[in-house]
Amino acid sequence: MRFAGLLIFCLLIFVQLQCGLKPVPEAMPLSVGATLNLLQENPQFVMYLNFTNLRRTEFWKKNISDSLLNSEKTFGSLLNTFKLATGASISDGLDELYYSNSWLGENAIVMRGIFDKNKLNNFLSTDSLFSVTTNAKGKTVYIKSDNGLYFFFRDDFTICASNYLKQIDVMMEVNDTSKSGVLLNQPMFDAIQSVMYKQDLWMVSTEKIFIRGIFQNFLEATYGEKLPEDSASSSPEVLNDSAEVKEKPTIVNLYKRLKAISFSAKMSNELKLLVQSECIDEESAKYFRSILNGVITVAKLSAAGKENSSSEIFNKFKLERYDNSVFIEFDVDESNINILRKTNLMSKPENN
Repeated sequence: MRFAGLLIFCLLIFVQLQCGLKPVPEAMPLSVGATLNLLQENPQFVMYLNFTNLRRTEFWKKNISDSLLNSEKTFGSLLNTFKLATGASISDGLDELYYSNSWLGENAIVMRGIFDKNKLNNFLSTDSLFSVTTNAKGKTVYIKSDNGLYFFFRDDFTICASNYLKQIDVMMEVNDTSKSGVLLNQPMFDAIQSVMYKQDLWMVSTEKIFIRGIFQNFLEATYGEKLPEDSASSSPEVLNDSAEVKEKPTIVNLYKRLKAISFSAKMSNELKLLVQSECIDEESAKYFRSILNGVITVAKLSAAGKENSSSEIFNKFKLERYDNSVFIEFDVDESNINILRKTNLMSKPENN
């Protein structure tokens, strides 16, 4: 009995220790790692979607459709281009999408799936919607005439595309053993490796200005006014995760404390969303967590008492810190998806 009691005691101690440990990120699929060399070396962000995985889930079947992405300007146009050219769409045929973008608007796109080349050939012979050109080395490149999107078939199941012909040249030169693109950008590659949910969909950025824009939009929408770039006083020191920062944050004080931000999701019967902020050090992570806690509180108060109130959604936010990382996690299910559809979480609160 003494041994059993000691064993139980040890197990309880072990569980207590495990509760504070940072979750282990999912392993990066080998095919994903091998494709990053086709994307830009220094992008604003990198995005990945695995439609094969997503289509198998109940959440996708009940709540997602082509029309959802077709209503979005950038990706709706992009996906419609390749649906016209090859018949592949997010509902059938398109398996994976990789997307990166630069500050100058140049993009790099890789798609994997089952493509109908005969459909494209028919367009080339009967319609001016698509045409054929050649790159600097005389290799065949297709172009969609109205939006200037260049693309080529890397193999029967892979299409590479860009709005920048020079990027097409770069992608054509990449082979399976090349160390190029994102693989040369160690901070970005490390940030992708740290993403918790890698199997279904994620987006990562290490660009300070891009991160600044994300928080500027969200914070100004939450507080209902333009926040200062910086203040004369230094940021308050935060000694622990329960400490409160009562002053409004400044944009500079926030984004300079981060080295990466990612959005990832895991889909099954519900959608588990995770926002990961990787901070430059532990003190910055503590400060950042306390700021986010205050922002969520303000958002709850601004939504309280309104019809289809989003305060219920904010109540389900889980805010955690692990060393230099700050996590915001939220589950989307049947109980709150209708509220999400009717609520703009980024809208400015009404003045009372």
